[in-house]
Amino acid sequence: MNNNHILMNTYLMQRPISTGSRNSLATKIARARVRPFSLTIVAVIAAAAAFMGNSWAQPPASLEVAGGLPANAPGSSTITRTTDGRPQVRYLVVELGGRRANGMNESGGIVGNKNFASGRHAAFWPSSQNSPVDLGTLSGLASVALSLNPAREIVGQAFDPNSSIQRPVFWASPYSTPVELPVLPAGLFGVAADINPSGQIVGRVFNEDFSVGRAVSWANSSAAPVNLPPLSNEFPYSEASNITASGKIFGGVCTAYFGVCRPAFWANSASTPVTLAAPGGEFINTNHAGLYGYPAHAINAAGNMVGFAANADDSAERAVFWASSSSPAVILSTAGEFTNAIATAINDKGQIAGIAWNEDFSKQRPFLWPTATSQGIDLTTFFPAGSNWNLDAMFAADVNNRGEIIGSGSFQDGTIHNFALIPRHGRDE
Repeated sequence: MNNNHILMNTYLMQRPISTGSRNSLATKIARARVRPFSLTIVAVIAAAAAFMGNSWAQPPASLEVAGGLPANAPGSSTITRTTDGRPQVRYLVVELGGRRANGMNESGGIVGNKNFASGRHAAFWPSSQNSPVDLGTLSGLASVALSLNPAREIVGQAFDPNSSIQRPVFWASPYSTPVELPVLPAGLFGVAADINPSGQIVGRVFNEDFSVGRAVSWANSSAAPVNLPPLSNEFPYSEASNITASGKIFGGVCTAYFGVCRPAFWANSASTPVTLAAPGGEFINTNHAGLYGYPAHAINAAGNMVGFAANADDSAERAVFWASSSSPAVILSTAGEFTNAIATAINDKGQIAGIAWNEDFSKQRPFLWPTATSQGIDLTTFFPAGSNWNLDAMFAADVNNRGEIIGSGSFQDGTIHNFALIPRHGRDE
């Protein structure tokens, strides 16, 4: 795997993964140690600090763009873009002033992490136009926020920089003290990956040597975790990464030490999981984007799911869509040289966000598929020429029902920043 392929695949500062073959055990264990909540993961990174309350300030710098030819408007670049006969779409591009944007709710609230004055912590943005709020952390640990629901309840993880402590965390609001969620048996590591409108939480508990790894759900923030039913003895490891309003759960299962992993769907927390189909042909291995450390909403209210498929030696990957747990896998169409891709998120309108790479994984772009049958759109075409962004080191993490997209990427100086793309239709400003 090319180093640029994994540059954006970790939540925060990450150490590099092993330079062995992409399928080697050393590589898989290295992946596990740099991806905080995937099937092959445990948390890493960030820094600790006490809750700092609301830190309102001037909104972050933004720039109105919409892909194509630059116009002569001061402070903006307008581009006309029509795709599949759809109306022109324009985006307000906002640099959020953080490091990683992980999840977004339907009102535009965003969670992720940021380098605050006292360290790298979980962060909440009330909207793309507001400065971030430091969510704080458990005593002596760092933190990262992964998901929030419409009530602005937030879940994530607290940990130390060595990953020797990893705790699932819940915030009742952006201004409340974080609370550690219980794990069973006591002493296991854990991560809370998603929370639905009813306050149901899903995630994973695991130990340091990966001999234990189970998908779990919490009925609420004070409830004991319940292990989700396993697929079989052949697949002892599991992870739950998403839960819908109706309680459908999406995640994955793995054989011992992650030799083979598959995306999995639980109809509810008591049901046996179903693994999802592969597209066929050379793309025989499938998974969800959580495997690469992307925690966004990869299942929507209708039960549509997204992820990726790879060939036998993982040298090529394709973004895929499943209409349901029993549907065939549909490979999403990309554009230009960016043939490799994974899909990270899908909203209730069927819009899909993700990442695409060129053949050797040296270039990484954020992509949007308006539907599962549309050609993917390279979202860097909405960023102005000559900006600070390194357009070959970016990804899209999530898309909400308003079509707002969040993601992260590198500036030309190598520093990592997050962004929001806010759609502006027609003359809407």
